[in-house]
Amino acid sequence: MPNIRLAMSVSDVQSAQRAVDSATSVEAKRAQLQVQLLKRTLETQRQQAAELLKLLEGKGQVLDIRV
Repeated sequence: MPNIRLAMSVSDVQSAQRAVDSATSVEAKRAQLQVQLLKRTLETQRQQAAELLKLLEGKGQVLDIRV
């Protein structure tokens, strides 16, 4: 009987290992997608900042003081 229990235990461990590997793979993919989303978000913000700076060019350089 101990051999049967050992065989079942080994298969249980293998099943658990496959489940852990699968979950790890899912987590790795999720992390990769989050990094891609963050990169896109940061690139969009960089572009928006560049556009704002472009709009502000020349502003405040000429003062028109009328009395």
